[in-house]
Amino acid sequence: MMRFLFVDTERVWRGGQDQLLTLLQGLSRRGHKVRLACYPGTLLETRARDHGIEVYPVAIRRETSLLALFRMVRVLAKCRPEILAFNTPRPIFIGNLASRFVPVRARIIFRRVNFPLKGGYFTRFKYTWGIDGVVAISESIRSQLLLGGLPSSLIRTIYEGMDLTSYPRRPLPNLHQPGDPVVVGTVAHLSAEKGLRFLVEAATLIPDARSRLRFVVVGEGECRQELESLVEEKELASCFHFAGFQNRPAYYMGSFDMFVLPSLSEGLSSAILTAMACSLPVIATNVGGIPELVVDGLNGLLVPPKDPVALAQAIRSLADDPDRCFRMGQRGRERVEERFTLERKILETEELCRSFLSGRQAKPDDHA
Repeated sequence: MMRFLFVDTERVWRGGQDQLLTLLQGLSRRGHKVRLACYPGTLLETRARDHGIEVYPVAIRRETSLLALFRMVRVLAKCRPEILAFNTPRPIFIGNLASRFVPVRARIIFRRVNFPLKGGYFTRFKYTWGIDGVVAISESIRSQLLLGGLPSSLIRTIYEGMDLTSYPRRPLPNLHQPGDPVVVGTVAHLSAEKGLRFLVEAATLIPDARSRLRFVVVGEGECRQELESLVEEKELASCFHFAGFQNRPAYYMGSFDMFVLPSLSEGLSSAILTAMACSLPVIATNVGGIPELVVDGLNGLLVPPKDPVALAQAIRSLADDPDRCFRMGQRGRERVEERFTLERKILETEELCRSFLSGRQAKPDDHA
C-alpha cells in the first residue's frame, strides 16, 4: 500500500479534475491510501467526498504565500503521505517547500495542459527542484515540457483512460424519423481556447443548418454569453441549444450523432475520450494531443484550427453519410478499448510511483 496526497487548486470543474477523480478512485480501489487537498467548496471536493476520498480543503491563491505554506505544512503533518502529487501548477512550489518541513519520499507533477511553460527560471526551478517525475498525459504535452527546458529523464507519458463499464457500446445508430435533425454536440468548458466561436461560424456556412441540424453545447464558462450573443447575431437561435453544466454529460452524448470540438489548444481532451467511449465519431482540430486520440478518417475527422470552412465541410460530410458516422463511432470505441482504458492508466501510474519509492527510476520508454 502507498500513501498519496494529491493537490489541486482549480475552483471550477474541468477535464483535469475529472481525470484526477478517476485516478483517485482507481488507486483507492487498488488498496492505496489516497487523500486530496483542494480548494474549499468546489465540485471536486464534493465528488471526492462522495466517493469516500478523505479531503483537506486548502485555499492556495498565490504561488508564494506564507499562509498557504503554513496550511500545506499542517495538511502534510496530518496525513503523512509517502507521495506528494500536484494536479495543477499553482501549488507546486508551496507544496514542495512544505514537504521540506514534513518530509515525503517522492514528489510528482501531473501536467494536463498543452500550454508552453511560462515564467522562465522560476518555472523550470519549481518543475525540477526535488521533483521525481512529471507525468504528461500526451506526447504533445511531453514535447512542450522538453521545449520548456525540462530534462527528458524527468518526464513520463501516461495516457488518460476511461472506465468503460460506465459507457455501454452503442450497438445501433440513433434512430431518426423523417424530418428529425442531425444532432451535432459538444461538451466543454466554455473558454476561448475551446474555439467554439468557430463552430458557430461553421454553422453559418451550412445552407440548411437551421432546418437539418441541431447544435447542442454542454458546459459553462466565461465565454457563454459571448457565444449566445454570436448565435443570436447570426440568426441561429433556432438550431443552437446551450444546456449549461451537466453532472452527467454522457447522458447528453447519447442523443448526439457526432461530437465536435474545435479547440485551439488541447492536452488530450477528456470530452473526446468520453465521446469515443460513447461510440461517437469525432470532428476536432489537429492540435495538441487530439491527433493521438483521433485518427483522421478512421474514428473521426481532423481539421485545422480557426478554420470554419473546413469545420463546416466536415460536419456536412458526416451528416450526409450516417453509415460512415456509425462506423467511425465504432472504431473510436475500439480505440479506447485498446489504448485508453482506466485500468491501464492506474497500473502505469502505480508502477511509476513504486519505482520512485523503491529507488528504481523507470525508463521514459516504459511509459511513453
